[in-house]
Parts: sequence; structure tokens; C-alpha cells
Amino acid sequence: MKKFYPLFGIIGPIVYILAVFLGGAIRHDYSALYNSISELSMANAPNIILMDVLFGIYNIFIVIFGFGAYLDSNISDRKFNAASIMLVIIGILGLMVLIFTQDPRGAPTTLNGTLHIILSGITAALTIISIIIVGMSFRKYANMKLFSWYSYVTSVLIFLSGGAGAASFANNSPIGGLFERITIFLFMIWVIILSYLILKNKING
Repeated sequence: MKKFYPLFGIIGPIVYILAVFLGGAIRHDYSALYNSISELSMANAPNIILMDVLFGIYNIFIVIFGFGAYLDSNISDRKFNAASIMLVIIGILGLMVLIFTQDPRGAPTTLNGTLHIILSGITAALTIISIIIVGMSFRKYANMKLFSWYSYVTSVLIFLSGGAGAASFANNSPIGGLFERITIFLFMIWVIILSYLILKNKING
């Protein structure tokens, strides 16, 4: 039986990546090296409707992909199911982040801004954990050992680049945006590869 849900795991991240590049390109006051991605969808950001729509599509697609993965009877594994639920939660948190937007730099801290940071932190933790769990789940498949190791390496790189990004933003470094993009794009690429493997029925013994 043909699976369609992995297509959401491929298209969603592509939409997100395009949104990041497009959002930065149409703003003369925005630097991909310095500014965070969340600054593209702040309450006072130009083109906020376009950004919210594109980021919203990504998050909805991740929710659909996560649900589809959880319900996939061909991948019967508790660890994989747990990771699938985490992907659903990541998508839901992503939608909430669009509501509780980041505070402008230098502005007084607001409740929305505080919730944005908390939700983003939870999302980051779930991202790393879900990648590790999928890697652990796929170890039992002889043809998926390479992907398992790829998952482990990706989780470490996300942890390092995410930490560097957080430190850069805290110290107003000129390259905080770069580290954030490395972190998020590592996850996007991982989701795309996972989705492709599922779509092509590559996960087997």
C-alpha cells in the first residue's frame, strides 16, 4: 500500500527552508548571519502574514507526518512511536510559537516573549531526543545502521550548534543567526531523509 504521509515530512521542511530564505531576502534590514529566524515573524515584523502562513504550513505538515508515522503499521516499535509523538508535539509547539512571538531586541521582556523562549527550549530538547530515539529504534534493521549513526551524529551537531547559537544571541554576537540556521537546517534535512526512507519502504530487516 502506497504511503502518502511521508510526503508531508519532505514538503514541510522544504517550505520552511524556502520561507527562511525568502523572508530574509525581502527585508533590507535583516541579516541571516545576525538575526534569528523568529525575528521574521515578530509582532511588528513586515511580511508577518506571509511568514506565519509558510511557517504554519510547515508545522501542520510536521504534525501530519508525526501522526502518520505513529500509525504506520509497518514500523512497529515503541521507540519509533514515542519519537513520532514528539514530532507531533514539535509541530504543535511550532504553531504556538507563532502566537507567542519573540520580543524585539532591547525591548522590555513580555509574557509572550518569555513563553516564546520556553516553547523554543522545549522544542529544541524534543528535537534532539526524537532524533536519538529514532536512531536507537532503527538499529535493529540491518540496512538502517548507517542512518542510526547519522541520527546520532546529527543530534550531537544540533546540540553543539544550538548551544553556540544560544550563547551568541545572549552575547549579541554577529553570527547568532548563522548558528541557529545550522541547527534548524540539520533537523530539516534529517526529517527529509527519514521521510524519504519511509516513502520508499527502505526500513526493513
